[in-house]
Amino acid sequence: MKLKTVQVMNYKCVEDCTPFEVGPVTCLVGMNEAGKTSLLEALHKLNPDVAQMGEFDVLLEYPRRRRKAYQRRAESEPDDALVTKWELGDEELRVLKQVFGAEAVTSQIVEIRKGYYKGRCWTFEGGPACEEESLSAPARGRLDKLLPKFLYFSKCNIMEGRTAIDTILKDKKREKLSGPERVFLALLEMVDTEPEHLSSIESSEELIADLEAASAPITDQISKYWSQNTSLRVNFRLHEGMPQDPPPFDTGLVFETRILNTRHNLTLNFDERSTGFTWFFSFLVWFSQVKRTFGENLFVLLDDPGIGLHARAQVDLLRYIAKELEPHFQVIYTTHSPFMVDATDLGRARTLEDITVIGEDGAEQFLGTKVGEKVFSTNPDTLIPLRAALAYEITKSISAGGKTLLVDSPTEALYLNWFSRRLNERGRGGLGPDFSIVPCGGGERVGAFMGLFGANEGNVAVLLDAAGEEQLAQMKGSELMRGSRILMMDKYIEGSEGGIEQLIGRETYFALVNLCYKLPRRCRLAPGSEAEDVQCIVDEVRMRFEQGQGEMPTFDRFAVAEFLAENTKKCKRKLPALDEALERFEKLFADVNAS
Repeated sequence: MKLKTVQVMNYKCVEDCTPFEVGPVTCLVGMNEAGKTSLLEALHKLNPDVAQMGEFDVLLEYPRRRRKAYQRRAESEPDDALVTKWELGDEELRVLKQVFGAEAVTSQIVEIRKGYYKGRCWTFEGGPACEEESLSAPARGRLDKLLPKFLYFSKCNIMEGRTAIDTILKDKKREKLSGPERVFLALLEMVDTEPEHLSSIESSEELIADLEAASAPITDQISKYWSQNTSLRVNFRLHEGMPQDPPPFDTGLVFETRILNTRHNLTLNFDERSTGFTWFFSFLVWFSQVKRTFGENLFVLLDDPGIGLHARAQVDLLRYIAKELEPHFQVIYTTHSPFMVDATDLGRARTLEDITVIGEDGAEQFLGTKVGEKVFSTNPDTLIPLRAALAYEITKSISAGGKTLLVDSPTEALYLNWFSRRLNERGRGGLGPDFSIVPCGGGERVGAFMGLFGANEGNVAVLLDAAGEEQLAQMKGSELMRGSRILMMDKYIEGSEGGIEQLIGRETYFALVNLCYKLPRRCRLAPGSEAEDVQCIVDEVRMRFEQGQGEMPTFDRFAVAEFLAENTKKCKRKLPALDEALERFEKLFADVNAS
């Protein structure tokens, strides 16, 4: 069975999310409190891996503002909370015809509903509704096995570093186990034991040896997808509670999980490791136990799986989902991190918003959680992770397989491209074809961009003007500098001030400004009348525009570069001293290409 659409309604903050499509992997993106967790919780109840979590609770889960009104009619008109549509295979059709009768099974699409009532309701297109309560226990069992078992995992399920055996025995007897306790029991079940068998310290050595042997394959799998540190192993201890420890770890037997770093020969309590490793280990323990109990017919729900992880680890987690889960199971996960969004396949993302609108009477109307089909959203804040993921992917692709020249702004990029093309037209040395020019928004951001482009791989050059000397001094000795070439503009211009316009030259640049702004003869810039004490060409031009007051337009440095790029023929014909400018650019490009 393949899940095609989901609709959640009448559940916590979700009044009616409206139906949305799901695929092999679906990513739910939304701000905090948008309702991502509520959607997963509701879907989990369709056929949960923990039986006690399968019922919808009116008191705790029905939207509070409408609960009283609903309770008055609940017995006669129970509400749905979940509507799902599934595509069936031939074998699944055969089983359902045996359970419901051939006349009821009219198509390969079945709608399964569940809500504030007993059981589930199955409906085929054009056929009657089939309620599970009317079936025999064996028939209900066959449906339960046919429908994928939903595995739900969140940070609330991460196993704790210490477990008081007496406490878990009490919680197990009361059927009030927490998520971490269930994962601990799953760990014990990996070696076919239970907490009741942990009766003495004397018998613990064999148990611990068995647990460490059973955990080794899990640790190996984590190492495969945990590129940050592959030297971690799991150790276990069973000891008497110590009076100085806080309750309930001060009496009775205490089971402790520790992480050994084989690189440093150091062990830490499980709680003291990063959330990422403990999440991964706990999930794989629970995942292996659920597969052992229910088989391979699973549907995986991961609530914010990348929380607390470094960006590199989030990429590792996406790789794990793609390689280990997606080929075998459908997966829905939630996130608000751009690094948990696959920018190469944004079609699998769905946006969530908690929407309130203003009615015609000026009053607020609460619509609740809505899911944007095909990544649509009206809230720019909701789209931030998607935009960031896409921007990061585009930025990476700019330098993929080549080299990058970082410059201050788009103005530098336009000039460098223009003069490189003119040199190439003359058979001279322009910028190498393996270079991409990327504006980084100022010298203070150079360090960040160098890290982004992998400067220590030797594929990045940086061009800084005189204003970037301070940033250069700060970066000297940094690991980011290793393998990179920093080029300072003052090597190629006269004087120590100014930027790329100095490379163009005063005579050529003044003529370019005159052309760009179509300045009348009395207002045109002339290179022979430079202002005293002003070495920077751009500063001088800006000052002259300001002195011209109403006769002069507002000067825009980028507009001049844009004009040059868009009017090549005119500029080649009318700009003076181009040969001298080309010589200066050629020297610069020679150094860049050699970097």
